[in-house]
Amino acid sequence: GKLDELAWRNATSFGDFKFAWWENGKQEQTAARMLWDNEFLYVAYECQDAHVSAVQTERDSPVYKDDCVELFTAPNPHRPFNYFNIEMNVNQAILDQHHPDGPGKSTSNWNARGIVIATSVDGTLNDDTDKDRGWVLEVAIPFANFAEVTGRPHPRDGDVWHLNLNRLGGKTNAQYSQWSPGTAKSPAFHAPDTFGRVTFSLLTSSQQAVKALKAAGYEPVSDFLQLPDDIQLGPCSAVAINSKGQLCLFHRGSQPILCFDAAGKFVRSWGDDLIGMAHGMRADSEDNVWVTDIKHHTVFKFSPIGKLLLALGTSDRPGTDTNQFNKPTDIAFGPNGDIFVTDGYENSRVIKFSRDGKFMSQWGVRGTKAGEFHLPHSIVIDAEQRVLVGDRENDRIQVFDLDGQFLEIWPGFAPYGMAIDSSQRVFIADGRASQLLRLNSEGQVDLRLGSKGHAAGQFELPHMLAIDPAGNIYLAEVGGQRFQKFRPLTGRQ
Repeated sequence: GKLDELAWRNATSFGDFKFAWWENGKQEQTAARMLWDNEFLYVAYECQDAHVSAVQTERDSPVYKDDCVELFTAPNPHRPFNYFNIEMNVNQAILDQHHPDGPGKSTSNWNARGIVIATSVDGTLNDDTDKDRGWVLEVAIPFANFAEVTGRPHPRDGDVWHLNLNRLGGKTNAQYSQWSPGTAKSPAFHAPDTFGRVTFSLLTSSQQAVKALKAAGYEPVSDFLQLPDDIQLGPCSAVAINSKGQLCLFHRGSQPILCFDAAGKFVRSWGDDLIGMAHGMRADSEDNVWVTDIKHHTVFKFSPIGKLLLALGTSDRPGTDTNQFNKPTDIAFGPNGDIFVTDGYENSRVIKFSRDGKFMSQWGVRGTKAGEFHLPHSIVIDAEQRVLVGDRENDRIQVFDLDGQFLEIWPGFAPYGMAIDSSQRVFIADGRASQLLRLNSEGQVDLRLGSKGHAAGQFELPHMLAIDPAGNIYLAEVGGQRFQKFRPLTGRQ
């Protein structure tokens, strides 16, 4: 129930659960991981929960009324409606059923055998007077329980099961979320047609990540930075590359701006006396370094050697005036040098300045309609002079012209960071899915890489990224506190 073993730390996460039936209240996220050997299927659930509650303690009691997680599986893909459900609450009570003929009447005498559960609660159980952090449930389920349906004692490398992971129940702020979201109008977990697909593999999560990268035409590059011994990276927020191939990194620690030459040799650092909390970073056409500071509500322009050239915003005075920001997130540059700033966390707008910092225009308010934002978090301008704004909490990119006129929406991802390569392909750091995405010209995802984890090619809150002319991708991780580099394989890009 603690998940402190190395195997769990390296296990791939299923990513954030989806709230297909959310109406109100706080969406409390669930993260799940899965491992296996020849005897057991191991599943771990990490559940955010401000008010953990559970009263059921008996086998086959209505545990779904408590804070509860579930595993539903149709383990034989040739019999997709022959499925099992195993439901478990914080008290380790189990409700389990077998439905050989699909949703409806279950086999009344079926009970899973040998299930082992461990739980831990970060808070106090059944006490709504305080605020909890959440709870963890770890379960080992013997494969022998499914052998009659699968026809074998345990899965083999490459086997595919239809499977879903669910979270529901709770006395206060009941949750209804899933890994593979349902399509019914109201919560309906007994829906084998909406189960996801799980492939059993003998490869470790690290090996799987590298294999996926190579299949997509990339390989991870380790130790590409020669970091001085006296610098310890904090949460890594952004990265920029100038015309000489020099790399600038932005992190939340001492010496927040770090610059390296094209070979990865450390050149210089600065920013301790100015930067409160690192966020966005870009290099302009003259190799000046621009950053956003979400603590002091400012945007800074530095020369390539770190001399302060321009400051936008009013330090430590957040607001909505044209000379103020409230946690600005990113910067982009128009073809004539105009400056575009996403004033993101609070003001939900884009502000346009002339190249010398004079206010020109602004657009956007908080909302979900076209032209409205819920945390504009990243911004780039493509060769067609379209302004792409990463509307993070609305899970979309909005596209505008240089004057802020709305053009279209590209939905389906959380664009924490964006970068455009030399072929004008848009790459996204999706911090919610812990993935690196590539879009086609219509704004649709044509490549997904990575999963939540610490291995090369896995991500812990990927935040912002940059791409050099050779196609090398540099990605900053807030959660992983590292920068990763992915090199294109010869002839694949």
